Amino acid sequence: MSKEDIWLQKRLGMITASELGNITSASGKIIDGVVSYIRRKRFERARGYALPVSSRAMEIGSQTEPMIFEWLKANCRDGEDPESLVYARDLAEIPFWIAPDCPLGASPDAYTDDERVVFEFKTLVGNENTEFFTDKYTSYEEKKARVWKEHGDQLLGQWLSNPKVKMIVVIKYAPQLDDVMADLDSPLAEWRGQRFLFERKNFEASIAEMRNRVRLIDAMIDAPINPSEFKKGEWYIDPNGELKVK
Repeated sequence: MSKEDIWLQKRLGMITASELGNITSASGKIIDGVVSYIRRKRFERARGYALPVSSRAMEIGSQTEPMIFEWLKANCRDGEDPESLVYARDLAEIPFWIAPDCPLGASPDAYTDDERVVFEFKTLVGNENTEFFTDKYTSYEEKKARVWKEHGDQLLGQWLSNPKVKMIVVIKYAPQLDDVMADLDSPLAEWRGQRFLFERKNFEASIAEMRNRVRLIDAMIDAPINPSEFKKGEWYIDPNGELKVK
């Protein structure tokens, strides 16, 4: 098997950082989207494979990711050592970090060799998204708020997966598009990428909440219960690790 196939096999049936948006809701209740996710993971655990999922955004992101890493190395800031950066796809085995205290896994796009800093690569797809993040007069704070809204759950998963990680840097990157002939700037041009820094110490309460949510959803995946029933009542894990409902 290829290293990509091995990596997919490790993820099979597991709750992963990139999927955490599927297990949360604004109300904290179990909603239809969460029920669908529970069924998906049950299928993977029972059948031993996952049904194919793809989108244009996923395909573009996968194709652009190596260039974002090159951009990162070319645009290192003072005091940063590009030689200390590890790109997951360059390794013989794609990393899949398993959280020590909840059933969750995560794969960083890149990280420093001491694992204290993780880099998440996000390709800008769509006109509005690209125009928003490349507009120099839109404040950093406003952009950072959108980054957290879009990817905050995934960042919490990265912190859960590896206690060594102290900071996560999200890079939003505007790729050079083949069908835009007027875009002649280098793919490494500084303007194409923007960094957004998030420190673990500022999100400890949210990390703890997500840990509990992962434990709850994992128990629901394994429970011999119609998942539609989880929308009724208030479900929780008791001190003995049993799934209960009020």
